[in-house]
Amino acid sequence: MKSALISAECGYQQQKNLLQTLGDRAGEAQALDDLSNTYIYQGDAKQGKILHDLAQKIRKEIGTPQGEAAFLGNIGLAYESQGQYPQAIELYQQQLALAQKNHDPAAIDNSYNRLVQVYQSQGKYPQLIELYQQQLAIARQNKDAVSVADLLSQLAAAYKSQGQYQPAIEIYQQQLLATRNIKDSQGEMKSLNNLGDTYRQSGQYEPALEVYKKQLALATSTAGIARNQGEQLQIGIALNNIGLTLLKAGNLPEAEKTLLDATKVWELIRKKVGSNSINYSQEQAATYRIWQQLLIAQNKPEEALEIAERGKSWSIAQLLGMRFSSEPEWAAAKIVPREINPPTIAQIRQIAKQQNATLIEYSIIPDEGLYVWVVQPSGEVKFRRIDIKSQPTIYPVSSLADVVVSIGNFMGIKGKTEAAAKANMEIKPLLQLHQLLIKPIADLLPKETASRLIFIPQEELSLIPFPALVDIYGKYLIEKHTIVTVPAIQVLALTHKQQKNFSRDNALVVGNPSMPRIALFIGQPPQPLPPLVNAEQEALEIAELLKTKPLIANLATKKTVLQQLPKAKAVHLGTYGIIDGIKRQGIPGAIALSPSDSDSGVLSAAEILDLKLKTTLFVISATETSKSQISSDGISGLSLSLIFAGVPSIIMPLWSSPEVPTASFMTEFYNQLNQTHDKAQALRQAMLKTKEQYPHPRDWAGFMLIGEGK
Repeated sequence: MKSALISAECGYQQQKNLLQTLGDRAGEAQALDDLSNTYIYQGDAKQGKILHDLAQKIRKEIGTPQGEAAFLGNIGLAYESQGQYPQAIELYQQQLALAQKNHDPAAIDNSYNRLVQVYQSQGKYPQLIELYQQQLAIARQNKDAVSVADLLSQLAAAYKSQGQYQPAIEIYQQQLLATRNIKDSQGEMKSLNNLGDTYRQSGQYEPALEVYKKQLALATSTAGIARNQGEQLQIGIALNNIGLTLLKAGNLPEAEKTLLDATKVWELIRKKVGSNSINYSQEQAATYRIWQQLLIAQNKPEEALEIAERGKSWSIAQLLGMRFSSEPEWAAAKIVPREINPPTIAQIRQIAKQQNATLIEYSIIPDEGLYVWVVQPSGEVKFRRIDIKSQPTIYPVSSLADVVVSIGNFMGIKGKTEAAAKANMEIKPLLQLHQLLIKPIADLLPKETASRLIFIPQEELSLIPFPALVDIYGKYLIEKHTIVTVPAIQVLALTHKQQKNFSRDNALVVGNPSMPRIALFIGQPPQPLPPLVNAEQEALEIAELLKTKPLIANLATKKTVLQQLPKAKAVHLGTYGIIDGIKRQGIPGAIALSPSDSDSGVLSAAEILDLKLKTTLFVISATETSKSQISSDGISGLSLSLIFAGVPSIIMPLWSSPEVPTASFMTEFYNQLNQTHDKAQALRQAMLKTKEQYPHPRDWAGFMLIGEGK
């Protein structure tokens, strides 16, 4: 930070001298503002204000008092980024008042947008509504019909978020007329969707159905014109809406017919345009969720589990750009293994018996919370519904997603010098998740220590470190059970078929490759990944255990690794697994290796999917979380590509521990594996052993075993 300020000050002095020579005082004021902004973004708002005052003094002397509103906005942003929201709001309000005084439309819009953003993030809906009404008045005065339609939608959404359905309905009706007046068919479709949702959520099912049928009619009329562009998507959305409303209204037979029609729409889209042309996965998943609700309403929990797994099968196929054998051929599209076809309840029971484990599948149902199926080793299926908001927890829970997001902040805590009360607060998300996900099914779980649990999470639940979930007595789940995760139950049928005993023959070990440049966000240029210096020692120690010679630094090229992978029985990569949501070559997930003249060094999940591997265990020991955002799609994309390539067991981290040398954790894991010949048991013992020295779960709970546990 200090070096950045020194560099900025030197640059300013050089620029100032040149501007003074040229007599450009306006440019000198702008240079002062630029330096001021540097201080602000580095957290020194006080020095930033001093420099800005100097700039304003120059502007007043030369008769151009501009820039004050922009400065106030920048200071506000600095406070907002530090979580000091009252100060940020006050500055944005000052910015707005000054912009209005100067009759500066661009600055007025900027001020409103910033205030809207901070009010939304803080849930301050009355203030948000007032802002939208002010903006709406301006847009109407300017006869800006497009902005009027957009602001009406945002205003209605703010009322709906407060549960004020009637004003929201009235405003959505106004917005619907506004979109029709400007002949915006897509906007009209969205308006009908929002209006129908508000009727349904307020329990007014008849008017909701009327609106959704208008949405379907509009979607059908436009789809006939542009069917090749995927407009069938809008038909599927409308059918989902109608099906859910019929379900809520108690008309189960008609709801079922409508959901069957929605399913045909998704099949039609895949037949006409393949799997990767338009993204309809969320809408297709919604169809299967509503179908689960329908079956639960009919007291058919086992059939609902079959539907949940069917939805997962389609999601896997779409994520990997693959097709089922029953579908038409697409160019270069691989066929999914037959084990991934949707399983029947009899096959699910058989998988539980084969694994001799308790299967726990979660399904997130927006209107109802969570559905949970527990399939015991005997094949018996039990079902529970968990209402997240009414579930008794020690700490209040606003939403499951919020609790999952808070894990990242918790795992980023450094040091353990706080008082005991603070320490208790540190485990808040892990305790909350135990109370939400484990406690409601605790009576269905095996009592034997180290008994095996296989979790089948969904979406954001894939980001949960299940071994670290802790009960009110401070006992972690890993202390009671051995834990494995898989993206879907049917994946276990494939990994069981691939199952091989762990072998050290032909091991491949990589440590700290010369890191490639990689784009961690869409639209950003590639940037180099930071080196993993400790991974070199890790590779040396693991290579000695596996009786092989490691590939370190620039020897670990993508080309060399690809040459050795097909022969390797055990693979240990001391490098980054990239598990963000960016699709590189069509599939999210990648592995960082050393670049060469012929390649970038990034081994994508799509490239892994094309391999034929004989590996018994594939370990990736690090992941990049400081700059990128991990996602459930990234985890599934990378792990499923490896499984489909022939690997039954994968170990990868959700984060990299800041304190514990991975080498010591992994050495313990391999030593345990040599004794037990059980990958899940070995990982459990490595966690427990590491926990003795490093109690914080960030230091031992980051690794997950995906696939076969034995």
